[in-house]
Amino acid sequence: MTDSYAAARPVLRQDLEILRIAAAFGIVLLHSGHDTWEIGYGGLVVFLILSSYFATAHAKPGATFGQILSKRASRLLAPWAVWMVLYGARNHFFADRNILETDRGWINGVLAGTQIHLWYLPYMFVATVGLDLVVPRVSKKLLGWAAGLGAIAVLASATLWRPWAELHGYPTVQYCHAVAGVLIGILFGCRFQIKPSDFWSLLLAVFAAIGLTLARHVGGVAVPYLTGTVLCSAVLIRPLHLPPRLDVRSVSECMFGVYLGHIFFDRIYNITPGLPGLWQAPLTFVSSLAVIWLFRRYLPRAARWAT
Repeated sequence: MTDSYAAARPVLRQDLEILRIAAAFGIVLLHSGHDTWEIGYGGLVVFLILSSYFATAHAKPGATFGQILSKRASRLLAPWAVWMVLYGARNHFFADRNILETDRGWINGVLAGTQIHLWYLPYMFVATVGLDLVVPRVSKKLLGWAAGLGAIAVLASATLWRPWAELHGYPTVQYCHAVAGVLIGILFGCRFQIKPSDFWSLLLAVFAAIGLTLARHVGGVAVPYLTGTVLCSAVLIRPLHLPPRLDVRSVSECMFGVYLGHIFFDRIYNITPGLPGLWQAPLTFVSSLAVIWLFRRYLPRAARWAT
């Protein structure tokens, strides 16, 4: 998925890279329509948390607004534009669909994208630009508390906003769903500026709010947030010390491209006669990974703008 945190990583951590690979596979699983799609949806929560965590933990003071916009736009809006065109061409020439769905207006159509999963890029662009501007200028202790309480409130009120968001359709439902993930990431990014007892109290309250969504059977929220928050908590709180010889970068660096391009393969395998549903997600993931790896290997300059 998105590399919006890549430039901020001071030291490569293989456990985070493995988590990134697992999260990208989860998103492929989600789009395959398999029965375990809600667990797969947890992959999106992982990326929301990681992206906002790194934007918060490693925000650099002194950057101008222009520098912030340039950095985030090159990493998020440039690929968004490339894949908007690619999926738009597919819609028009091969899928017998409108290039954009504008039944809810042009703004919603553009933000939803020519393929719905593209909503993430402009959303995270706005979120990370906001964090780049805010984090160096406020108390991280205050920010962490605000983010933690905000995440608790959003999750605890899921039965109120989820039906409203679904009524408004794409991309409103995705935007509302993502708020808690961004706030949880900010909480983790401010962890060392908050008293340990306060951090643990906030995190446990977040899990209690997730438990409330489980008890209320809030589909699309309960299981994804439980899955994604547990995985991120396990890795961010207690890093896994993996053997130095284990290097998954050649795979993990392709995950943004896999996220962006896997829909092409998903649609092919979805209509392949006789293919068991269990195989659709693995085949889609491996095929996407192979193509993106080759693209990055042999056309690196073009890949820099698209993956």
